Amino acid sequence: CNHFFETSSFLHLLKMILGHCFTAFLTRCLLVLCGYRSYQALETGDWKTDPHWMTFWLLYGVVQFLEFWLDFVLFMVPFYFELKLGLYIYLGLFDGAVTVYDKVGKQFILTAEAKLHDACETPQLKPFVQQAKQQLKKAEQLVKRK
Repeated sequence: CNHFFETSSFLHLLKMILGHCFTAFLTRCLLVLCGYRSYQALETGDWKTDPHWMTFWLLYGVVQFLEFWLDFVLFMVPFYFELKLGLYIYLGLFDGAVTVYDKVGKQFILTAEAKLHDACETPQLKPFVQQAKQQLKKAEQLVKRK
């Protein structure tokens, strides 16, 4: 038990000395670990872990997108970077990605998809959507030839 407090005190001291750089460093280390575990899941052919890692990277992308647009507010939140690190630990190492996706993300994406589909069917956007589909078909045909 005493060793835990010594380690915790050491980490706290590093955090005080290095500040945000320490949290950013830990976040990068965690992302490398998650990337390596994703690689292992792909290479071993263990299809049971693939949904976890696909969901993790989807949610990671969502967090990065939101952070890009909300950065001017988020940096004022106390312990924001520590909370984000905790979120990544939960999502990646404690199977939180699938849990969060099932409870929140799936419904959000389905709602957004329906709204996007409705928007694409409006008379103003329909010609652009048709043109994009035609360009996509041409690109697919080019890829098939090569």
